[in-house]
Amino acid sequence: MANDFSQMTAPMLDRLEATTADKAPHLLPVVHAIRHHGVGFLMIPQRATDLDRGINLLTRPFIVLVGDDTDCALGPDQYDRAAFERLIDMTDGVAIISGAPPEEVYTSIAMMAVAGSNGLIIETRPEQEIAWVNLVQAVRPDMPTLLCTPKVARQ
Repeated sequence: MANDFSQMTAPMLDRLEATTADKAPHLLPVVHAIRHHGVGFLMIPQRATDLDRGINLLTRPFIVLVGDDTDCALGPDQYDRAAFERLIDMTDGVAIISGAPPEEVYTSIAMMAVAGSNGLIIETRPEQEIAWVNLVQAVRPDMPTLLCTPKVARQ
């Protein structure tokens, strides 16, 4: 669940950074925030269980990355609602990404965390984008939200 990157060795961090640069370069700003600034990190995959345990291990500032963007997006209903509401309440800003991952968004969330705020990144697909927005707004109507939606071709 939560990772204590302060306990990772320099070679482990080197491998993490190299793998990210090769396979998911848009995540490099997040890795740099973790590696160079001690930002807490939690990754929540689809069908994750025991979210409270992971949330309890988070230290401020943190970045949480929700991966609801595999072959199909399952949406917020697949998660423990109470735990997710608690997580949203702890967060200072969210990015909901339902298209190609723009590096600028990951940079923005990483910069928030480096500055001492908590950031939430929700990677999803277009069919669940509104469900995620609705959940965030139901819990925190005032939440600063970056919405990254795919561009639709005009007809």
